[in-house]
This record gives sequence, structure tokens and C-alpha cells, in this order.
Amino acid sequence: MKWVIFMRRSLNKNGAIMRKSVFDLMSNKEIDIEREFIRIRKLFEKEHFYGIYSIKTYIDDYYFQKWKRRGRFLSLNDLFTSLGIKDSKGLKDNTLEYLLMYIEVIVNMLELGEISNINSNTYRYEDFNMEIYVLLKENIETLLEDLNYEIKVKNNQEYIIVEKDMLLSAVAESNEDICNDIIEYRRFSLKGNILEKRNLLKLLANKIEGMKSLFKGTTYNNMFEDIQFMLNNFNIRHNNVQRKNRKEYIVNLKDEELEQLYDKTFDMILGLFVINDYLNEKENPFR
Repeated sequence: MKWVIFMRRSLNKNGAIMRKSVFDLMSNKEIDIEREFIRIRKLFEKEHFYGIYSIKTYIDDYYFQKWKRRGRFLSLNDLFTSLGIKDSKGLKDNTLEYLLMYIEVIVNMLELGEISNINSNTYRYEDFNMEIYVLLKENIETLLEDLNYEIKVKNNQEYIIVEKDMLLSAVAESNEDICNDIIEYRRFSLKGNILEKRNLLKLLANKIEGMKSLFKGTTYNNMFEDIQFMLNNFNIRHNNVQRKNRKEYIVNLKDEELEQLYDKTFDMILGLFVINDYLNEKENPFR
């Protein structure tokens, strides 16, 4: 038997034919928001548990109304509608923000319903088909990987999607008291939310204040002072748009430009925490 190899033809900029195999196409990293949403929705809503339940209906029937974070929402459809996901028929707006919002809800629902524990020693449901759950989990994980996002746990109960950042992960691991604050800053839904970013930076500003003596006299003191300047003059610690602390360059900035300054300040603060850990370790190597 002869195998026929599927190839797709396209032209490069010089007009020459370029051929792609099916495996090239399957490994394509381009993201189609609507298509990815449809794939995840299909797995989440496919009826297969006990022959009648989908993961969605299973959670709705047994778990959702017991969820401490549900507010006043009565069902997943109720929640999705408020988020702009119209009765699970489609996204209000085919943007990355809405797709990530949908995925974030699903991830929390999977943990809420303890789906991963079914068929374990605790749960003995022979008819509970785990294949769809595994496919759903794989689709979510690989999609987030391609988008450079990851899932983090906040307050040991809230699963949120954040930009992937190795430095952030290192700082969060070694600074449990501010772990939730720095994870929240990188949350996808915080993009454009200048007020909330400012509040988080103010919390971090209070934390680094106690590091002053450790940095004094070291080669890192200039970095510490630069960060202090940013916190004091970028409308973070003080009101720099009114009265005596008014700074014209801040007043005249567009929101997008101010957010960029906030993000740069946050990145520098993360670096400061890493250096602080290093200096503490150097001073107390056997602690």
C-alpha cells in the first residue's frame, strides 16, 4: 500500500512554491480566537459523563451554587451572560480578553468540581468518562503555553491566568506575604486598569520601604533610589496630578503611557526583591 503525503502549497515572496506537510500545519502557532473558543466550549459542554452530563451541567447541578465566590449568580449561564459570553453560544467580542476570561472560569470550575479526583480512591464512578476532561485540560494548557500565559493560585482558592514571568514566579515563591499582590498585577484582566495597578504598587512600595538599610552602601542603592523616585513622582504614593505634588509630565501623559510607566516600575520592583533575597542570603548564609 502506498501512502499519500498531504502537502499544502503556498507561494513565498519570490513566487516560488512552498510546501507544508500536515504536521507543519498542525504545529502552527497562529491563534484563531473564535476557533479556540469553539473547541474548548465543545469539550466543556459535550454530554458524556454517565451518558447524560457534560462537565458544565455536572458542575451546575452539584457544585456551582455551593461555590463561595459565586456572588449572586445562580448558574454558569448566568455568570457567562454577565461576562459577555452569550448563553454559551459565542463570545460577545472575539478578543483574547474574552477567551481568557472564559478559560479562567472553566479552570476554577474544574477545581471546584474536583474533576481530576474522580475515579480515584475517593471517587468510584465507573461511568465517568475522563477522556473529555483530559482533552479539555490539554487544550487549555497548550493554548495558554502558546499565548505565553499560565495559571496561578491566589489565596489558595482562586485560579487566575497571568502573563508567564519567571522573575515573578521566583519572587512570589520567596515572598509569601506579597505573593497574591504580585500575581494579581500580572493578571490578564488587569491590563488597562490603571487604578488597580496603582493600588498594588502602593502596597509593594510599603513592603520595600523596610529594605532601605540593606541597600544603603551597596552597588544596588542607586536602583533602590530610582524606584523610590518613580513611586513618589508617578502618581503612585502621592497625588501628582493636583496641588503641591502636581507633576506636569504626569498630568499630560495618556493612560497607555502612564500604564507603561507603572509596568516598568513593577518590573524594577521585582528585580529589587530578587536582589534583596540575594543580599539577605549573603548576610545570613546559614539561616
